[in-house]
Amino acid sequence: MNKKKLEQWLKCGYLEKHMYNPTNEGTPQGGIISPTLANMALDGIQKLLKDNFNQRADKIHFIRYADDFIITGNSKELLQNEVKPLIEEFLDIRSLTLSEEKTLITHIDDGFNFLGFNVRNM
Repeated sequence: MNKKKLEQWLKCGYLEKHMYNPTNEGTPQGGIISPTLANMALDGIQKLLKDNFNQRADKIHFIRYADDFIITGNSKELLQNEVKPLIEEFLDIRSLTLSEEKTLITHIDDGFNFLGFNVRNM
């Protein structure tokens, strides 16, 4: 992600009825551009996981939709002690954090919610 271009874009302002309006802050959460910005900020997680884990042995899988994502793995310990800290470091560089209330490490038999669906092994 080119941070300089993104910063310029977020601060460039907008035109309304032929009148320029400056922008002091970024874009509103839930705005039409939010999914694109989320994708730009989160691009690189899949490569990070691939570079740091044996995808087959650790069974690491990454699924993302805009700013929502899940990461599956071989064990709770792997996810808690290795994957989560790596993701937190990746996000910290981008001045982002994991949502504590949305972050859950659970067994697939217990299931989890993702994009309005409950996912579980039956």
